[in-house]
Amino acid sequence: MRAAKAGLHGLFAVYKPPGVPWKGVRDAVETKLLSELNSLERPPPSQQVRFLPSTVEGKDGKELTLTVTQLPVLAEHPLVSGPIFTYLKVGAGHRLDKKSSGVFVLGVGRGNKLLGDVYRAHLSRTYTVRGLFGKATDDFSDTGKLIEKTTFDHITGEKLQRILAVIQGSNHKALLQPPPSPCFCPLRHYRSPKESEEPESSEPLSFSKSNATPRKWTVEQSMGSDYEQPFWRAMLISLTIMAFLLWCVLRPETEIDRILDGTLQLSETQPSPSEPQPSPSEQEKP
Repeated sequence: MRAAKAGLHGLFAVYKPPGVPWKGVRDAVETKLLSELNSLERPPPSQQVRFLPSTVEGKDGKELTLTVTQLPVLAEHPLVSGPIFTYLKVGAGHRLDKKSSGVFVLGVGRGNKLLGDVYRAHLSRTYTVRGLFGKATDDFSDTGKLIEKTTFDHITGEKLQRILAVIQGSNHKALLQPPPSPCFCPLRHYRSPKESEEPESSEPLSFSKSNATPRKWTVEQSMGSDYEQPFWRAMLISLTIMAFLLWCVLRPETEIDRILDGTLQLSETQPSPSEPQPSPSEQEKP
């Protein structure tokens, strides 16, 4: 059993169905692995030497004596010690929302150290988004409360492709920035909406008129790390700007600087055109 756990190391992919949190899938995998390890045949319990009292026939009748006996150690019995394995280190490479479904990577044993390498490799990920035109819910999911219904005949494929191009451009712009640390990645999840006041039974719900049946749509997007900005390039640009500013401050004074200083002083001594010139009579008065 110990050898089986010692060889349990590596990475593997797991499918997460929609409506199940990623941590629940990780815990289910850990529980299944532990149950399989504990179901293996256990080694026989160790034996201990005990001196048990017994009676034997002697000259004067029955006599009390001690007999050497080997007995199993009860502390190693499964009903006493319980399962041998109660913990198994299982880590997740990336996380998925509760409402989403897909494949994510889990690591076991020494495979947890490789999860950081997988994260820094920036492997391409493909996402498929499904939606429904003409309806809106309070939590933007298919299981939320319907709050609005309208027509969608004005939506065309050209307009949809234009919006997708804007989204793709923003994603590529985000790829130029260095990624944050995995421990600081925000966990985006769906929260239950705030409880809203239910309308009275006599109050009707108002919806926009719609004669068409809502149609479904699917969007596929693949994101990679081809546009990631190298860290050394950003540092080189910052150092170049700092060196230029220091050169401007510490460089020696040149002839052009003296000419510019003289021009500025001359412009400060000359009166501005808006100031009134004193008349000759005022200048002659003592």
